[in-house]
Amino acid sequence: MKYINYFTIAMLLSGLSFSQAPQTFSYQTVVRDSNWNPRTNEYLSVSISISEDSPENFPIYREIHDSILTNSIGLINLAIGAGTPTSSMFEEIDWANHSHFLTVGISEISDELNDSDYLIIGSTQLRSVPYALFSQTSGNPGNPGPQGQTGPQGPQGEMGMPGPVGPIGPQGPVGPQGQASTIPGPQGEPGPQGEPGNSMYQDWLAYTDQDGNTPNQGGTIEEYLLGQNIFEFWQNNGNQGASLEDFFNFLQQGPQGLQGLQGPQGPQGPQGPQGLPLSEIILDDVSINVNGTCYELTLGFGESMVLMLGDIVDCE
Repeated sequence: MKYINYFTIAMLLSGLSFSQAPQTFSYQTVVRDSNWNPRTNEYLSVSISISEDSPENFPIYREIHDSILTNSIGLINLAIGAGTPTSSMFEEIDWANHSHFLTVGISEISDELNDSDYLIIGSTQLRSVPYALFSQTSGNPGNPGPQGQTGPQGPQGEMGMPGPVGPIGPQGPVGPQGQASTIPGPQGEPGPQGEPGNSMYQDWLAYTDQDGNTPNQGGTIEEYLLGQNIFEFWQNNGNQGASLEDFFNFLQQGPQGLQGLQGPQGPQGPQGPQGLPLSEIILDDVSINVNGTCYELTLGFGESMVLMLGDIVDCE
């Protein structure tokens, strides 16, 4: 390994300038040999160390810049903060609460460099730091500048994908009841014909007394006909107050069957003999029975001749 074994003046044409990047600042210096000649067009390895409060303090930050090429006058340009850090991070430097010293070391290019291989060419105090770096750690940042003008509105972006369906909202209150319609609705279809009702004998078999007993269960039709007052049983089975005549009408009628089709009209029958004239009708022995009361018939005369009820007579 070849070491730099001559003295290089550190402060020759050196200076600092700060870039706009928030985490770097620029550094320039001219590298000369012990004879004050610039080292032009050479590749060097540069070590940058930053110490707090004194250049003698142990560096809080160190980075390496490999293969830096000097120009025709020996000038190098570095971006402090953009090198390869060897200890801590550049963002952790407390710029606001400490003074800081920059120490520069140079070495020949080699694959096996360590800290002792770098020749320290000088240290200088950083009198100012970029505002962006200071404001990140300062407890008293400066006043904000005036707000700039609003820029022109950008073009409308493409419509995004539809969002997911939201949950169902709560049910709203019941609305007021509407007015009743005065227009009657259409008449519904007639319902199916019901099953025929039980016969009196079936009702007699299913009869249940006050104690919940069914004394007629299993009885025969002969027991029903011989052992019952059928008319009284019929009255007690939903026909209170009905007469004996109503009972006989009930016995005569069965369940109404379906109406049959109308038959064809028959031929006209022969004309009957001519009846007697009214003047020859004898009503002396003719009477009519109305609900058990018999009346004689008489002829009445008005605009036409009519039959009329006469006196009450004995029913024969």
